[in-house]
Parts: sequence; C-alpha cells; structure tokens
Amino acid sequence: MNESMSQDVSAISIAGVLVHANPERLAAVQMQLAQLPGVEIHAVTPEGKLVVTVDESEERMTGESLMRLHEVDGVLSASMIYHHFENDAAEQETSL
Repeated sequence: MNESMSQDVSAISIAGVLVHANPERLAAVQMQLAQLPGVEIHAVTPEGKLVVTVDESEERMTGESLMRLHEVDGVLSASMIYHHFENDAAEQETSL
C-alpha cells in the first residue's frame, strides 16, 4: 500500500457497555450519556441498568470513552462487555 492510500485508511471501534446508575438519578444519567459523542443507549431498566454502545473513530480511544462514562454524575459502574475493532484498509485494497 502506498503512503497516500494509508492516509485514507480509517478504523472504527464499537464497544458494548453495561452501565449501572443510581436509580434515583436515572433520568439525569440518561440525558448526560446521550450527550456524549459516540454513545447510544439501547436499553434501560428501572433498577438503573443501561445497555449502551460507544462508537469511536481512530482518533479517540475506547478506554478514554469508558472513563468518561464513569465520570457521569450518578453512574455507579460501567463495564465493557463487548468490543469490536474494524480497520477498513482491507476493504479499500479490495475495491481498487
């Protein structure tokens, strides 16, 4: 692969995260999580458990995003339960 092609290569990281929030702060936690870049809420229980995904580009690191979840007021814990990393370099090479 030549240098100009390598600059066009991008990567994406998708993490599935189980967030446990204080049930009394659940609405506020949902609002704060929804404002974080790349975060999508998929399920919420009245007990304060949320299933979220965090989509990242290669500029941001998944670990940093997981730490941002921990910093949200009302979040008791955030555990990554799934991680998928995809580099589309192979896809670009096959399309040439």
